[in-house]
Amino acid sequence: MQNIMISMILLVLGALSVACEEDDGWHFNPICGNGAVDEGEECDAPSLGGSTCESMGFTGGMLGCTLACTYNTTECTGGCTDICVGGVARCLSSGDAIESCIVAENGCTVWSTMACQNPTPFCVTLEGEPLCNEDACAPVCTIGARRCNEDGTTRQICQADNDGCPEWDSSPCPEELPVCELVEGVFSCNAM
Repeated sequence: MQNIMISMILLVLGALSVACEEDDGWHFNPICGNGAVDEGEECDAPSLGGSTCESMGFTGGMLGCTLACTYNTTECTGGCTDICVGGVARCLSSGDAIESCIVAENGCTVWSTMACQNPTPFCVTLEGEPLCNEDACAPVCTIGARRCNEDGTTRQICQADNDGCPEWDSSPCPEELPVCELVEGVFSCNAM
């Protein structure tokens, strides 16, 4: 009996020594079950990392944490509430990040934010798609450039808007001369 007790004490001491480092003192290795959310964990009871059933797309209820340090949504109520339309992306109103609508692990759609960083710190929209850009203005066109629009009925000149950003200024051809032509930088509207 005494040999078994000594063996158990040695086993416990051996396990504790594995959980410690010897660099500059005793350190506890973070693991699931220590009550703090560590890298690779969604939660670690009682800590939920600030998440709630509502932040996960449900209408209410009590978010839990499993023994494997993953979210337990079985007590969340109201099913899933989609916050956005999957696949949609837009510039954040602050102009320094892109928000993308993604499908979260619970199957609900949520906004995911990606910050724009140097050398492209500004979020701009070009042809309906957000992108991080080096300038606060989208590279829509070059000031002074001219073109006929896609359907060939409107003259367009690239001019600076009120913020100094380039944009296409449009002038439709009259109904009797609906065809736009651009020859050597000169517009003309012609009959069909």
